[in-house]
Amino acid sequence: MRILYLTDTREIGGAERHLVDLAAGMVDAGHEVHLLAPQADLVAYAAREAPGAHAARAFSDAYHDAPTPRRRVAALAAQLRRMAGAFRLIGPDVLHVNNGGWPGSDLLRLAPLAARLAGVNRRIMTVHSNPWPREGRGQSVADQLVWRNTHVIVCPTRAVEAGLGERRGLPPGLAQLVHYGVNAPPGAEAAPELRERLASDGELVVGMVSARPVAQKGYDVFLEALRATAAPVRGVVVGRYPAGFEERAHEAGLGERLDLPGLRRDVGAYYHAFDVLTVPSTGEECMPLVILEAAAAGTPTFGSRLSGIPEAVDDGRSGRVFERGSGAALAALLDEAAADRRAVAEMGAEAERRWREKFTVERMLAEHERLYSGRDATQA
Repeated sequence: MRILYLTDTREIGGAERHLVDLAAGMVDAGHEVHLLAPQADLVAYAAREAPGAHAARAFSDAYHDAPTPRRRVAALAAQLRRMAGAFRLIGPDVLHVNNGGWPGSDLLRLAPLAARLAGVNRRIMTVHSNPWPREGRGQSVADQLVWRNTHVIVCPTRAVEAGLGERRGLPPGLAQLVHYGVNAPPGAEAAPELRERLASDGELVVGMVSARPVAQKGYDVFLEALRATAAPVRGVVVGRYPAGFEERAHEAGLGERLDLPGLRRDVGAYYHAFDVLTVPSTGEECMPLVILEAAAAGTPTFGSRLSGIPEAVDDGRSGRVFERGSGAALAALLDEAAADRRAVAEMGAEAERRWREKFTVERMLAEHERLYSGRDATQA
């Protein structure tokens, strides 16, 4: 099968990581895989992470910067013609569009029409984040254009599927739920030494992992929770964090209780070393891959009651969910966890069991192959 993936984004995050995992898996399954994007850094990332795919820079994202709506429309019309020509040249059996949110990229919303004009027989789009409410009749027309030219809208969470129906008029039966899948993180053998270094006095080790230093990831909620905990807790933030975060931590008196190792190649060892992963997001989430990676390492997640997070965390069994934005609620859960380490270990074991059942790469790939062949995916 010849599969063409298309994406358009100026940031590389979880949706793009999912895309390259999918592309690499389809290459390994014996399919011919092409991946196109307007951004050179995104193409380089895909070529590095999915080396068997034919990754190339194509089309233009300059429409983002058009000074007037008329020029934006003209720029997109030119890209529509170019996409149709490129799709004819490649001749894919399947076009799979990777759209970060909704409405997301205008270029990507035109792609199913371009693919139909080019004679592509199977047209699929994944929508990764919760949709925005419509603004004006023009958006309604644009939505219907996508629905009429797409065979399947893949939703990684039920929250995204429900939002597309309620806010954007997604027709019943067009959506297919296919959860993300991740591989088990490496680094288990390095975790005991790392844990001893992080918490030599036996503190509860509570971590955040994020590559996007945006406020919506809940960094300040994490600080609030650490400051409010009564139990001995060690906080760790792996990855990037917003400007001023370190200063706010010191002002809160957390300098001795918080480690900031930055971006790490050995992030897998941290998943294994944590007692608890926290995902205190306050907005713009789908189903963070870090939850699934922590689960694969046998680590439970305490996450906000937001979007697809409760779908990844079975509250009270594989982790805990708490009110979005409430550092006090998270602090109370951390105090409970510190007082009952056995319960934490049991939640971690259940998280790993659920990962094996629902969130492996193998399952994700099998469900996408069924969609590509025209058969419905199944979701337990």
